[in-house]
Amino acid sequence: MQKKRSIKIISIVLILVLICISITYFKNDSKVVLATTSEFNSENLQNNEHMHVELDNSGDKVPVPNGYVGSKATGENEIDTGYVIYEGTEEVNDNNVEEAQKTRNQYVWIPVPDASTMYGTDENGKKWGKLYEFTTDTGANIDPVTGAKPLNWSEENGIMRIVNKSSNLEPEIGTNFQNKLSMDTESKLHLYEKQLKISTAHEFLTKLEKEFNSMIESVEKYGGFYIGRYETGDISKNKAVIQKGNNNIGGQTWYTKYIKCKELNYIDNALTGMIWGCQWDRTLMWLIESGNKTKEEICNNSVSWGNYIDSTFEYISSDGDLAIKEAENAKLIPTGSSEYTKANNIYDLAGNIRDLTMEEVTNFCRIYRGGDYSSYGSNSTKGRFNGGGPSVSNGFMRMSSNAIYKIILN
Repeated sequence: MQKKRSIKIISIVLILVLICISITYFKNDSKVVLATTSEFNSENLQNNEHMHVELDNSGDKVPVPNGYVGSKATGENEIDTGYVIYEGTEEVNDNNVEEAQKTRNQYVWIPVPDASTMYGTDENGKKWGKLYEFTTDTGANIDPVTGAKPLNWSEENGIMRIVNKSSNLEPEIGTNFQNKLSMDTESKLHLYEKQLKISTAHEFLTKLEKEFNSMIESVEKYGGFYIGRYETGDISKNKAVIQKGNNNIGGQTWYTKYIKCKELNYIDNALTGMIWGCQWDRTLMWLIESGNKTKEEICNNSVSWGNYIDSTFEYISSDGDLAIKEAENAKLIPTGSSEYTKANNIYDLAGNIRDLTMEEVTNFCRIYRGGDYSSYGSNSTKGRFNGGGPSVSNGFMRMSSNAIYKIILN
């Protein structure tokens, strides 16, 4: 495992996207060139009215939104292995951690030393998410550590260019209104007008662009973001949760999941939302950089750490009993019920239920990541799959991908 870097910082997938100071990359034809290096300096972090600074087990600073506390429990207090925060102000330690995991929402800090790896700006000044393919191959435009390769974008002289406007994009809305599954049409948006607080597709695009820019701003300021520790639960109820042992994790539309992710927030000084594709990709990079996963486990086959049809592992059933998930037996398991599916304190990024994201493709649907319990491990965490139109409900799709993406800036 690589030695922890001094830039470690906290950003909540559920509520924050922390801002990390950027390193600028230029892309000349097919070669990515590191132009400047300006790593986020966590030592400059200071308390403000919306967040406070806590120290991990190694003494590194972590930004924690007010209304949350960093865990003091064994194995949950180290940035490089997954720094966990809990909703609420009561301390979480070895004495009460098991109860807290089941009753309090939790997020894990994803450090982002260079925010420019997550976004770029086009010739018109619009920010776009930088999405990646992951490969075990080598090449001039492939990161040698993580295997990340630019997907549908290039960058030259600090200007980002989208290669194909009908391919993977964010922030973006579906505009292929001729497709019967087309997303973001006026008729579909009208069904969610009250919750979305918009009435037209143009207003929705403007809303998403503001949310994306806010996320990036937070990442640059605080040096990372927080991701939900578990798949989002209770999604058919009035209030969703990010807690251990939940079975209510699928079968809702993208719009419903988007809204519920935003409503996870219970305080004014932090924002929550469904995860962006660039955040998902950054999380995979971090798993490799930290030494928790290899490129092969991310790129080729994730069966060794995910709930897929071809995996075998122990888990705790919804009845609280120890059970065995056998190979060739598709089985949905409760959130956080197996250490087999944990990576740096994040559960079920690989398999179990599909993770819907903000990423849009082919002008009519959103992307889901990670595969599900009925697919094979070769459908690894790097993979992208069309999630259908936003008004389509699918029992395999989870709304789990949520993030604390902003501590209100001060």
